[in-house]
Amino acid sequence: MSQQRVLFVDDESNILKAIQRLLRAESVEVLTAQRPEEALELLEQTDVQLVVSDHRMPGMSGADLLSVVRERHPEIVRVMMTGYTHMDVAVEAINRGEIYRLITKPWNDDELRLTLKQALDHYTLKQEVQRLNHVTRQQNFKLQDMNKNLETKVRERTRQLDAKNLELRTAYIQTIRALAEAIDAKDAYTRGHSERVAVYASRIAGEMKLDKQLIERVYFSGLLHDVGKIGIPDAIITKPAPLDPEERETIKAHPEIGAKILEPVAFLKEIVPCVRHHHEWFDGSERGYPDRLIASAIPLPSRVILVADTVEAMTSDRPYRKALSIDTVVSELDKYSGSQFDPVVVGAFLRLLEREGENFISKRQQFDIDAFIEGSVEAGWS
Repeated sequence: MSQQRVLFVDDESNILKAIQRLLRAESVEVLTAQRPEEALELLEQTDVQLVVSDHRMPGMSGADLLSVVRERHPEIVRVMMTGYTHMDVAVEAINRGEIYRLITKPWNDDELRLTLKQALDHYTLKQEVQRLNHVTRQQNFKLQDMNKNLETKVRERTRQLDAKNLELRTAYIQTIRALAEAIDAKDAYTRGHSERVAVYASRIAGEMKLDKQLIERVYFSGLLHDVGKIGIPDAIITKPAPLDPEERETIKAHPEIGAKILEPVAFLKEIVPCVRHHHEWFDGSERGYPDRLIASAIPLPSRVILVADTVEAMTSDRPYRKALSIDTVVSELDKYSGSQFDPVVVGAFLRLLEREGENFISKRQQFDIDAFIEGSVEAGWS
């Protein structure tokens, strides 16, 4: 491939100049445009592998521009550059423009360079997958005339294709994690909350002996369970005191908002109901929301996430209180087992706690999704 090109679109010339200076020593050609219309003209005349667009620009917004780029040049990788205050617009860009990654302003130079490298690698990877798909289809047309040696070659091509598809899937996972981090970034006290809930929930699911596919769904649902909080006012999210009744009603809308955000994303369709129902009560009480589902009508990942979410929230510091003791957490789960919580899920958590003690709620726990996909269930946790 000839030299790769990145097009930056921003109506502020000083930002474009800063980016050009930053990337002067990199092995990519940097193109710039101050107007979306100018960017679209450039794309018609020049081969570009990556477009990085600001959101707020006169006339056409960044979300609109990336949507048009997706329609006209679907092979180009698309990245949105914005501030935390525009996360609702970023979600629109994810849905309409199918962006690869979010870059927040002000950016970190090293992180920006790494993101650009990963995005360009992603472009190369997609091109290679298309090539391998084409080769595999051509080989299939000739299968009847091929001997055993050729069948071996086809299997090797298929193995390569599976490996490339796994890499693409990993890229999607990185996008999910980036969105989860953007959610937690709205409140310093909840930073890392979504990842910890996802880890706790996936470990509980493993203790319940669920199959790998369901454990994976539990993990992704845990990462995205609070995505709807993007639509909740910051004043409520970051309030340094307990919420009043009206504020509680407002925040109770976040599971439905989250489901609506995720619905247009095809590869997240199985996650949508898990996010929507993660605050239902097991006994169908009116305190559960949004639909007051009962017992097995509640998706199993939602029931697992509710326990994990409760454990993480109670064992973390908040502006209006310190983290609660593990004994208090156990007492709360025992008290509401069978009403708020699924007793089977509570039992699985208590078995883990009995074996590991407070190490189970370590804030340093991580879930290596790559190891999990490629190896055993236990390989994912560290």
